[in-house]
Amino acid sequence: MRDQIHHLYVHIPFCAAKCNYCAFYSEPAQNERVERFLAALKREIEKVAARLAPQTIFFGGGTPSILTESQFERLLTHLHACIPTLRSQTLNPEFEWTVEMNPATVSPEKARLLRSFGVNRASLGVQSFDDDLLAGLGRVHTVAMAHESIATLREAGFDNLNLDFIFAIPGQTPAQWEQTLRRAITIEPQHLSTYELTYEDDTPLFRQLEAGGVARLDEATATAMYDRMLELTAEAGFRQYEISNIARPGRECRHNLNAWRGGDYVGVGPSACGYVDGWRYRNVPDIDTYIARIERGESPTDHAERLSPRARAGELAAFALRMNEGIGAAVFERQTGFRLDRLWPDALRDLTGQKLIEWDGLRLRLTPRGRLVADSVAEAFIIVDKTETCSHHPAYAD
Repeated sequence: MRDQIHHLYVHIPFCAAKCNYCAFYSEPAQNERVERFLAALKREIEKVAARLAPQTIFFGGGTPSILTESQFERLLTHLHACIPTLRSQTLNPEFEWTVEMNPATVSPEKARLLRSFGVNRASLGVQSFDDDLLAGLGRVHTVAMAHESIATLREAGFDNLNLDFIFAIPGQTPAQWEQTLRRAITIEPQHLSTYELTYEDDTPLFRQLEAGGVARLDEATATAMYDRMLELTAEAGFRQYEISNIARPGRECRHNLNAWRGGDYVGVGPSACGYVDGWRYRNVPDIDTYIARIERGESPTDHAERLSPRARAGELAAFALRMNEGIGAAVFERQTGFRLDRLWPDALRDLTGQKLIEWDGLRLRLTPRGRLVADSVAEAFIIVDKTETCSHHPAYAD
């Protein structure tokens, strides 16, 4: 029997409205379509359930909290029915079940329902504590809604709360960013995620930039905002553990850590990705195609590939560099069969000389300077090699 998989990602591809900057796959929620999607999602969960013994579950999107209380109840009931050990696992203090939420779609009833099924971590997309900046981003919530949602989640029993924020927003000043950070720290969440605004192709914000309607903040200002975030959160007792993620000790996101460390995980739903038995796969990024395939009894997988051992080693090194801990040489060799110093002798020497990485023969990690250009550093470790491809769903039990 194939090994069980301990991490599950569920993609809910609906939003109340598309944010100006968002390039993730999502569509407006229409009730009949949502119901057909949920029926298809349940069937996909049935197909992978035999492989699952979840230690972490992550509902992402889109906006998972856009589901109604009734829809959530039916979906979570089905998940528990498919995975009989889930109820007992939710009592394990190490178990982590995250649901991403928009402050505009949080209600006391929904929050209590989620907790009753074992959801114990909420990730709230606050983005800013400035109403004008929220409006510019196309967010449908206000600062007042964010505060109300935080109070609602805590009253329902959520004691593991992540707040998402964006910086380097057009027109945002360092003072506004610091005010948002200080207010966030005062709220005392367990985790913060902070992302520099990016201008993705085919988004309204990118088109505004191209037309001159908005101006990108200069690199020096964005870097200063990032540095100030690190200073303020460190003073408040948070610890940065990944380029964009800061947490109280012991409250790091276990689901994401597993992915960054190269662990297996199952992804279900349209556009969801997974990594199972050496196969990396993605489901079709289209709701109607996803539903049609499931209803015909076909795999929803759009593409699956198995990287060569060398290419997989490069991917593992690149992901590990996102984390402050980096990766140990012995761990890397045990996972891949390769030695870091033999795969990349020139890169290790050159990047160390540029003070972008720390490498002492035992551990590889980015320097603070290297984190500012992390993507460029990671490219030095990517190995392009032959891959094996297929169209089957690697996590299907049959």
